[in-house]
Amino acid sequence: MRSMIASALALNVALSAGALAQDWTNNGGNAGRDGRTTQPGPDAATQLWAGGRTSVIAWQPVIEGSRVFMVRQTGFPPEANSDKSPVVCMNLDTGQEIWSRNIPWLNGDWTTWIAGVSNGKVFVSRSGNGASVKAKLHALDAATGATLWSSVDLIDAGPYDGVVFAPNGDPVIASFTKIWRINAGNGTTVWTASRVGSVSGNCGGAIHADAIYVADAVPGGHAIKKFNLTTGTLMYQSPTLTGFTIQNTPMVAPDGTIYLSRVQNNTSVDFFYAIDDNGTSMSVRWSVPAQWTTESEFAVASDGSVFMMDPGNKIARRRATDGGLIATSAAIPADFSQPRMAVDSLDRLYFSNGAFANGRFYSFNPDLSERWSVAVTNINIGAPAFGRDGTLLVAGTSTNIKAYRTPRCPADFNHDGFVNALDYDLFAELFEAGDIGADFNNDGFTNALDYDDFAEHFEAGC
Repeated sequence: MRSMIASALALNVALSAGALAQDWTNNGGNAGRDGRTTQPGPDAATQLWAGGRTSVIAWQPVIEGSRVFMVRQTGFPPEANSDKSPVVCMNLDTGQEIWSRNIPWLNGDWTTWIAGVSNGKVFVSRSGNGASVKAKLHALDAATGATLWSSVDLIDAGPYDGVVFAPNGDPVIASFTKIWRINAGNGTTVWTASRVGSVSGNCGGAIHADAIYVADAVPGGHAIKKFNLTTGTLMYQSPTLTGFTIQNTPMVAPDGTIYLSRVQNNTSVDFFYAIDDNGTSMSVRWSVPAQWTTESEFAVASDGSVFMMDPGNKIARRRATDGGLIATSAAIPADFSQPRMAVDSLDRLYFSNGAFANGRFYSFNPDLSERWSVAVTNINIGAPAFGRDGTLLVAGTSTNIKAYRTPRCPADFNHDGFVNALDYDLFAELFEAGDIGADFNNDGFTNALDYDDFAEHFEAGC
């Protein structure tokens, strides 16, 4: 059996290791912010583990391999010193704390925030009220928390903006007035570009191919602007989308469709847009009335259909081609909705209403009938985040951190419900690359122990 794995290691499998090793790298889960995970999520609200450091605000977790990273905040901003919002690293499988790190602080700073995680580096910074604070971006070693570098330039983004990563791991940060691409190896600035956000938060972008898309204020409303990811050059922009302010970011589906919920609590201009980019210009494919939300992340199903918020606080699933309604949920109760979504490989939706007193996390079937839900008071932007083995992380306030996972056969490495050569090929590719996704025994390393462990499970058929 081990000889079969050795043979598989020699194969040049035409799959992307980074895409198949399930990580949740940033707000929205990936560079396109489309909320997709390659694995089936939990079937029920059965906890894998619960607990952790207390926090007065729920912040977005990010995940790489066997590690989950989040800020746990013990004092309301502005902070009195540097120890009120440490970055905490926990084991995804057990909830055990691995390390914590206080981030350099200056008087007037509000809170630490995590930009994301990529290629063994966790990117963190400080923020203020809106864009009132400029601070360095720091790269921490994901395994130890040690500082690898601090950026040359100061940035003024924050936790609601959402940073995305270029294919080589460079963080691309979009704030109120500027976009930076930072060299992931040394913290120097690759390029900067000017832009015009309509509010000083929720200004992030989404990456597809060699472009980053942001929503900017223009005369008469807003437009999606396309910047070259390699050079930072503004290429062109979409038609004007009527409306004065926006507190949501774009999302780009795998097929290149750009989605934007351009809403401001005014039914005459609150619409969800699907936008085409043909390589030389953009056009609106369709638009439908949308529920007013802020700080939102939406999701795209395996068939390209999109999950969004319909008026009446309902979730809708709509066709990518024309926006036609496929399914709708019952109304979602919320005192203040900051919806965040993820969709698993079975097209089941995982949804946080982002609310405070009525904070709740839901799981829905593909037809948007409810499967299960749990109360998470003051959930804010603390969910969802998906890790390997379909592990769902929900981070609330106090010590209310919970991981959910449905046990599945370990040898079914690609999570398709079968144990066969495809699992060999995937493990071989990740193992050969030294990818953390091949850390089969969950000890934080990829080595011969993982090779042997996988072989034994495969031989046993589970």
